[in-house]
Amino acid sequence: MRAERRARIGGIEFQGWPADHHGDWFVLDADGIKSFWGGVDVRREDIVRPSAHGSFDTQGFLSPRVIPVSGHMSSRTPEGLEHMQARLSGLLADGSPARLTIEGSLGSRWCDVRLASATQITQLDSTTARFLVTFWAADPRTYGAVSEFPGGAAAVNRGNFPATPRLLVGAGSGPYTVTGANGRIVTVSAAPNGAHEIDFETGGLFLNGIRQINAIAVYQPWDVPPGLPGVTATISGSRTLVQRVTDTFI
Repeated sequence: MRAERRARIGGIEFQGWPADHHGDWFVLDADGIKSFWGGVDVRREDIVRPSAHGSFDTQGFLSPRVIPVSGHMSSRTPEGLEHMQARLSGLLADGSPARLTIEGSLGSRWCDVRLASATQITQLDSTTARFLVTFWAADPRTYGAVSEFPGGAAAVNRGNFPATPRLLVGAGSGPYTVTGANGRIVTVSAAPNGAHEIDFETGGLFLNGIRQINAIAVYQPWDVPPGLPGVTATISGSRTLVQRVTDTFI
């Protein structure tokens, strides 16, 4: 397990175990990646029932994910260690986001993160130091492989949390309707002639990355739940349709 796990972000790779002990390495603790593979806390508005037991039943939403990563860094020279410390201290220090990718026994997953708190580095000797860097993911979901399913075929999400599909629509002419899960539909009344996308995550129709205003007359998006039987979508007319699904986890 330890040899398999590694993480990459911002040009830095954290190894589960170094390939040799004579290079410059960021090495993870045996439990050096916390809070990435499991769930997160749930938040909800708690409205108490006046003069009654309990609260009103309100929907819960997932909180952001906090991911501490700990281990040690080692270098062949004191100068090398100083350079490694500077690299890690500067990682995401300007507040910008980056993609954290982690590989382990459960496969490869990723999420977009920012720095959560000051990076901690404790030097042990001239060529070795301990580190703790903590990341914050506004979106608590983590993501895996991307798969594409043609119209009429069941789109399957191999994660454990509902996935939000993206519809890839081929070139053609005239309006059309896409029918998806439980009879939900998306009707495009002002359809571009060229190939375009309908993104359920951000909401809207995009042509060459540009949102098309007033293109959709009826908008009833759907999710792809984890596991079988999946979700089948079809499109009216002669255009092609593909559901692009990213395996989604919590």
